[in-house]
Amino acid sequence: MPTIRLEKTYNVPKEAVWEHLVNDELLGKWCMPCTGFALEKGQKFEFNIPPNAFFSGVFNNTLTDFDEFSHLSYKCTSTKPKLDTTVKWVLSETGGKTTLTLEHGGFNPSQFMTKAMLKSGWKKMMNQHLEAELC
Repeated sequence: MPTIRLEKTYNVPKEAVWEHLVNDELLGKWCMPCTGFALEKGQKFEFNIPPNAFFSGVFNNTLTDFDEFSHLSYKCTSTKPKLDTTVKWVLSETGGKTTLTLEHGGFNPSQFMTKAMLKSGWKKMMNQHLEAELC
């Protein structure tokens, strides 16, 4: 199945990047408004944005795995468009710089437009919004 794979290096230690992946308030600043996140396997949480003709406005998520400061993954679903995917974040640090890798997979080949829109959004969030929050 097609997967979005993006990578970005930030000039901060991985603890700073990790905090922006697991803190509701910080997630809301660079990613999307988030409610219910807790660092517990099986935890359900939501990302909410204004709905439009193509999107219900809600991503329902369930935390599936994590290793503190190393990786985090969650199941991501929505009803409009119909989405049943997995998001995985991987952090690695070299010389005080952190490389963050995103893998968002599980798209059906017919979901090429949804995948393209999400890829564009992830790029903007990682390259502009998260970068600005970490500086």
